[in-house]
Amino acid sequence: MKNFKVLLRVIVLLLLVLIVYKCSQKDKDSNITYIEDQTNVLTPPLPELDIPYHHYTVNPSEASVISTPSGAEIVVPENAFLDANGNIVTENVEISYRDFYHPLEFYLAGIPMSFTQDGVDQVFESAGMIEITASADGQALFTNPNSKISVDLMSWSKSTEFNLYDLDPETGQWIDRGKDSISVINKESELMGLPPIPAMPKVTTPYSFKIKDDTNNFPEISDYEHVFFEPLDYDNCNLTNATEMKVNLLQNGVFEVITIIDAYGIRQENRCLCYLAFEEGVEYDNALKIYQEKYADLLNNRKVVLADINAQWDFYYDVINTHRKAQIKNMDGEEKILRTLTVNNFGFINCDFPRDYPQGGILYANFVDQDNNALSFNEVVLIQENSNTLFRYQKEIKYDPNKENVLWGVTKDHVMGYLTKEDFLSLESSKKAQTITMRTINTKGLLYEDLMEVLLSD
Repeated sequence: MKNFKVLLRVIVLLLLVLIVYKCSQKDKDSNITYIEDQTNVLTPPLPELDIPYHHYTVNPSEASVISTPSGAEIVVPENAFLDANGNIVTENVEISYRDFYHPLEFYLAGIPMSFTQDGVDQVFESAGMIEITASADGQALFTNPNSKISVDLMSWSKSTEFNLYDLDPETGQWIDRGKDSISVINKESELMGLPPIPAMPKVTTPYSFKIKDDTNNFPEISDYEHVFFEPLDYDNCNLTNATEMKVNLLQNGVFEVITIIDAYGIRQENRCLCYLAFEEGVEYDNALKIYQEKYADLLNNRKVVLADINAQWDFYYDVINTHRKAQIKNMDGEEKILRTLTVNNFGFINCDFPRDYPQGGILYANFVDQDNNALSFNEVVLIQENSNTLFRYQKEIKYDPNKENVLWGVTKDHVMGYLTKEDFLSLESSKKAQTITMRTINTKGLLYEDLMEVLLSD
């Protein structure tokens, strides 16, 4: 019996050793070292680089529109805020707001972007995300369902496949809130909406002509005998000698010259749209001076409006170009795409569509720095060209080798290890464990722009 007990203990010990070996071998096969996941929902990995808020004070009894530095507009109707008891708030309200345009921003804010649909793990692609909260006298406020705030947010996609989601900060789950609305603004149409002004005086060309009434039956024609007319469309201007002539002043300095032949029972009219024209030199200079003095206020107003339109589009293009470098979907043509997000609840609101994880390439990696020191991460994250999506991994790393990919992770000492799109070109997809050398940078003291430049520079 004693020998049996000893044998049993030996068998148990051998089984334990075997289990430990198998576990260690499994870890060795995956060959990835990660810090134990102790993060909470909305815990920024680098708090000093979290996306900052902008703060605005509004009178809730009046409707207001807030323009943000990123180009978004917060539309606040009157009576939009409720206190904890459901009463309409009347004292001044402080709104805290920030928006997110890039996966690096999702990452720095610690925003969960995963989604499970029909048992399949997916990741949200964002067409625009914000966080908005409100308070009065230090107390959190709530939205008024009968007077909802909306936010017009820049976007790079006109697709209608996206839905609005609110983030539950307790569970990290996204709650479907239906559709947003999309508006597309064309620059040409905006310019056509400028305040109209009469056309500037034109210099005469070989197509310019004068008119004269030899019959003395149309005294109003004499007002134009000493000026030239310049046709807007030479090919469709077929004026002839006529029995009757008319000149009508239309809008914006355009004249309509009409010649009429009425003889032998036949009446024929020819019309020609024209500008006034003056011979180059003193005559034109005098005409231009009179024009500028007459329409000075109108010209200045148009100049101010034009400068404002151009400034807004320049700003929009600056944002687009920044995010093109960051590999977000491009826009086509001279269009400005705005998505209107309805604020059903204060917090995170995302315009999203679930995407599958990338396929085609797979990595099981043990990451080291350039001195062959092990790099330990809680997770690594991957972004790819033409996708405003953040893919998080803790073991198996999936990627599309046909895309430009960037991968990074951050150690507990705030050292970022990263692989640029050029680094990915040298990787071999394999289910076997492999050691991958990462570039590294200490994130302490860096700005968001610094990280963007490091990770996504061309």
